[in-house]
Parts: sequence; structure tokens; C-alpha cells
Amino acid sequence: MLFVVLSTLNIAAQKSVLLRLNYSPGDVFVVTQDVSQDMGAQGGLDIKMSMEMKASSILGDTINTESQIKKINMNMLQAGQIMSFDSTMKEEDLDQMGKMMKQQMDPMLKATIFSKVTHKGEIIDVKVEPVTPAMAQFVNQKQSVKYPEEKVSVGSTWSDENSMQGAVTKMIFTVTKIENGKVFVAVTGDVSGAVKGVVKGSLEIDIATGIQNLADIEVTMGAEGSKMVVKTKSTITKL
Repeated sequence: MLFVVLSTLNIAAQKSVLLRLNYSPGDVFVVTQDVSQDMGAQGGLDIKMSMEMKASSILGDTINTESQIKKINMNMLQAGQIMSFDSTMKEEDLDQMGKMMKQQMDPMLKATIFSKVTHKGEIIDVKVEPVTPAMAQFVNQKQSVKYPEEKVSVGSTWSDENSMQGAVTKMIFTVTKIENGKVFVAVTGDVSGAVKGVVKGSLEIDIATGIQNLADIEVTMGAEGSKMVVKTKSTITKL
């Protein structure tokens, strides 16, 4: 009995997987994202968005994708004023502020995002057609999780770093469990540079496709006496 138990534990401890994006040309995914930004008394922002992403072609280690935003729902509180926009509503049903926001959002809904990403998840190029100022800002904020070179098992860690608008974000990914065809990862990190902050969250990665079925990240930042908490929850589902 003791031998069986020890053998089972040893097999479980040795379980390891290679994290890679395994797309095939023509694969289609639905991407949802819910972003909330809390700035305390200064206000806040909540955006819910749905996108459709297609793997158009694969050339060597490069996966070419095409994405389009299908729906946007936005609620913003600033200086005591509430501004809302829902792309599924008819223009005549929107209030005056909603109609003004529609003029800014409509070009985003008509644009296509062309991305080049490696099988390890690293974004190497992004462009938008047609080019719009709002979409350019959205693309500049687009980040990815780069997978490690080697296989991972429970307890494995890897790190990544990116810089944007004077802020450097360092993140550490730790595998907490591997079961039911998924790798569960805890995320920790910090923000330095123009602002200071901490990062925490979790990922659920599908082993077969390499997609992040769920990403739940919270970033708490502060600068010049102000504090901001940004929570991002994303899901990716293969159709």
C-alpha cells in the first residue's frame, strides 16, 4: 500500500506540460474583457467588450490573427457626471452623451486588428485598418502572456516584463496545479517607474490550444497621492 501511494505521488509530481499556442488556420475564438478602473473620489470607468478573433494563417512560428470588436458597453463617472454607452442600442435610444460617445466608438467597431504572435504567445506586430486614434490607444495597451521555453509542472515559475508610458510592469507566474486539461497559474508582480504598484491575479490555460480560458488580474497603482485600482477579467473561448 505504501509503495502504491509513493508511486502515485511520484507520477503526479513528474507531470509536466509545454505551454504553446496551438492554432490551426481558420480557428475562431470569442474574446470577452471586463475592465474596471476605480480612482476613488475622482471617479471610475467600467468597460465590457466582446471581440471575435480568427487565426487567418500560420507561417513557421508566426500566427497571423484578425480581430474585430463586436460589442462595447461603457460606464464612466467623472466629476460627478455619469456617461454611458452601449453599442447594441439604436442611436435614437441613446442620451446626448451616449450619441457623442457613439461617434468615437463607431470607428473602433468597424476596424480590424491584424496581429502577429509567436507560438509562445509573444506579440511581435499589431496594426489596425483603418487607423483611428481611439483604436491606436487600445492597441498600444494590448499585452500578452509569454510562455516559458521549457515545460512546466506544479511549482514552476517564469517571469516577464513590459514597459508602457513610463511604467515598467514585472510579473511572476507560478503554476499552482495541473488538472482536467488545464494549467492553473498564480500571478504576482509590481509596477515601477512613473507610477508604483502591485499586481496579483490568476490564469487558467487550456493545454490543448494554449489559450487562456480565464485571466483575472488586479493592478493597484499610486502616484502623487492618488490611488487607482484596475481589474481586468478576460475569457477566450474557441468556437
